[in-house]
Amino acid sequence: MDYQPENSTQRAPALSPWTAIDVAWALVFFVGWMATIVLLGELCKLAGLPLDPSIVVIFGTALLLLPVWYFALHKYRASLADLGLRQFQPAAVGLGCGLMLASLLFNVVYSALLAVFDLSMQPDIAIMFDSTQFPLVLVLGGALVAPVVEEVFFRGFVFTGLQHRWGWKAAAVVSSGLFAMAHVVPTSIIPIFILGLIFAYLYKISGSIWPAILMHMLTNTLALSAAYAVSQGFVPTP
Repeated sequence: MDYQPENSTQRAPALSPWTAIDVAWALVFFVGWMATIVLLGELCKLAGLPLDPSIVVIFGTALLLLPVWYFALHKYRASLADLGLRQFQPAAVGLGCGLMLASLLFNVVYSALLAVFDLSMQPDIAIMFDSTQFPLVLVLGGALVAPVVEEVFFRGFVFTGLQHRWGWKAAAVVSSGLFAMAHVVPTSIIPIFILGLIFAYLYKISGSIWPAILMHMLTNTLALSAAYAVSQGFVPTP
């Protein structure tokens, strides 16, 4: 099947001009950048210099757009539409809300199972608000910047590039697995993997990554708002 131009009328994501090899090189950059952030954090600790988490969230995430720019927009002269930034039917958002509700129910059961072993699904992100001087920047970065950048990278670029070689189902599984592992926390891999599958499916049926971005924004906004409320004492904790 030939690559479909951005003005294609099909709803499903068109096959990309970039390849799985390009995706692999972008992932090498991603791993290297993650390692750099960890190393920078450790060096700041040794030097006694605080590294504000809001800066990490904003700039650490935004730099993921660099390999997307190079391997898609620059190398192949692709457009933003080729990365899934297209118009979509509102019904996709309704479907996304239904799938997110199912995911939430799974998370409740999963969290209860982890609690049996004295484990938690997510680390206490409220701690980040105790170590930042810019709580609003942290919220905006996590709720707005991160969802856009992560969806452009993992769905618009990685998923689209892999489906050219493996088909959309395998591409969804692989890109979702990478998305989950990128969040580092072992106990959250399964729930985030499921979210990745939901986001990839929404892209598949709508031809746009905007529904996934909106659902991603909703998830992060709820989590960060709750964490901020806890950190400020608005919500009593045991």
